[in-house]
Amino acid sequence: MVIHDPRLLHERFLKACRSTADPVAVVSDVTLLTNSPAAALVRADDRPLLWEWARQEVASSVRGAPAPRAVALASGARPQLSEGISMGTALVGAIVRFTDPVSARLPRSASRAEGRRANWADLTESQRLVAEHVAHGLTNRETAALLSVSRHTVDYHLRHVFRKLEIRSRVELARLVAEVTADKGRLRG
Repeated sequence: MVIHDPRLLHERFLKACRSTADPVAVVSDVTLLTNSPAAALVRADDRPLLWEWARQEVASSVRGAPAPRAVALASGARPQLSEGISMGTALVGAIVRFTDPVSARLPRSASRAEGRRANWADLTESQRLVAEHVAHGLTNRETAALLSVSRHTVDYHLRHVFRKLEIRSRVELARLVAEVTADKGRLRG
């Protein structure tokens, strides 16, 4: 008999997300919940493989059996089990954290920064304006007022900027804008 309690899985997912900004997911036989960093690494069709791996991982830790073979997703991310989610004696899900293959290979290398600067050209004019204002320390609300758009429009553009530039914070955005501005200055001078 398969037990499925989406509320329990969702509660555990939210708790796991509050404790980290790293890629994290909750997986079960029918569910896959991911935070934003994990969404870039895990696809919906990875769920069966991830669930089978997590079940074997939990079973090996309980019985002292050998760990299952290492698995890598299509993105290159490698799962690391945090813990199983049980109802009574039944395993109903698992919290999985991931090693990000990009950050593992290129921890802050010049080629990654160059790629981000190149991605700057892919931004729309609206996205660039929002990114520049936010990078200079304005809040989303202040940016919205300055550009005469809604705060939700700024939120929308900022999410797309973060995704396109593969960044996770306003600090990274500020660094990137400073680099792009410096590059423009060198080209003019």
